[in-house]
Amino acid sequence: MTFSYDRCFICGKKLGEDATVEHVYPKWIQNDFDLWNQKLFLLNGTNIKYRNLVIPCCFECNEIMSRKLENPIKKAVREGYTEFIKIDKKMVFQWLNKMSYGLLFKELSLKSDLRNPNSETIYTEENLRKHKMQYLFLRSTVKETEYINKPWSILVFKVKEIREKQYWVFDSPYVKTFFMLINDIGIMAHLMDNGCNQEFFMQFPDMAELLEKELHPIQFYELCARFHYKASLLNRNPYFVNIFDKNNQFDAIISHEMGGIIYDEWEQKKYAKVLAFFLEPWKIMFEDLYFEQDRVMTYLRNEDGTFKDLSHLEE
Repeated sequence: MTFSYDRCFICGKKLGEDATVEHVYPKWIQNDFDLWNQKLFLLNGTNIKYRNLVIPCCFECNEIMSRKLENPIKKAVREGYTEFIKIDKKMVFQWLNKMSYGLLFKELSLKSDLRNPNSETIYTEENLRKHKMQYLFLRSTVKETEYINKPWSILVFKVKEIREKQYWVFDSPYVKTFFMLINDIGIMAHLMDNGCNQEFFMQFPDMAELLEKELHPIQFYELCARFHYKASLLNRNPYFVNIFDKNNQFDAIISHEMGGIIYDEWEQKKYAKVLAFFLEPWKIMFEDLYFEQDRVMTYLRNEDGTFKDLSHLEE
């Protein structure tokens, strides 16, 4: 791992004439969705413009990431859900992980208090060292690595485009969830749970149905709230075994299944608060969602359990 701006954030190589910069959120996304001057919130509550989210990278790593990740994902996103759903989930995972880790790396260089040049950075080297496994996932982007069992949960939904250039992203480095709405593609992911959140949600018959429906964005946001809150209840740390070849080169990652009772108890009132946070763009408050007898509003199902058709709604 490297923690300074004179080395490539992926391979750690000392940068010279081959120095380039990697846009944490790729330039094609910024161009397609007019994000250059839009702002993204950081861990300390401040914000930064998308165009300023750049980190050091060598030419070789930059070229490999463009070829293996950015170009195929860009093509699939532009063609829409029907093409994106065909992409290997490993590639989607590596792409999301690159953005998540890249943002933390960027915060190593940003002061927590801009008015005080002596203040600590938003994220510290000590904190980033705790993301060693996430870094190894990042390395797998440029060094061919076998995944034995998946370390991720990824569900992809078709979402109605209620406006042109539909885009939203939410990355939680503490819970390790990552959500993105991009055109008609809704991505719901956990980046380090060894697949247990996906397995939990897929146990419910209605999830298979929802994966076949075209959701209204408010329905997708509700699913993200459910997924995020459930992930926050995970009480076990994932377990991995890293395999190296005879030349001591990183070769494979084994993700071990987590057994037993792995979640703390679900509390409807706390979930309703999380749901209110996710539905804030619609100005929906906690009081609109939480009712007597510990009931929480849903935009996914009617009272008889059938799918709630919101196709008539716009914004």
